[in-house]
Amino acid sequence: MPTNEFTTMVMIQNKHTGKVLVQDRVKSWKGLSFPGGHVENGESFYDCAVREVKEETGLEVRDLKF
Repeated sequence: MPTNEFTTMVMIQNKHTGKVLVQDRVKSWKGLSFPGGHVENGESFYDCAVREVKEETGLEVRDLKF
């Protein structure tokens, strides 16, 4: 039986400059990307997005919009 794997990806934009944060990934997914990752069992999409941004950038984000 096939399974689904959910991920998040977060665009972070500086309100003053309009610039967005990107990562230059070099491992399995090569190229530019927004921070994000896999949703863990029992984790909400929102909580996953916050966690992944913190893990990958050190930034603490809140009030995310879908």
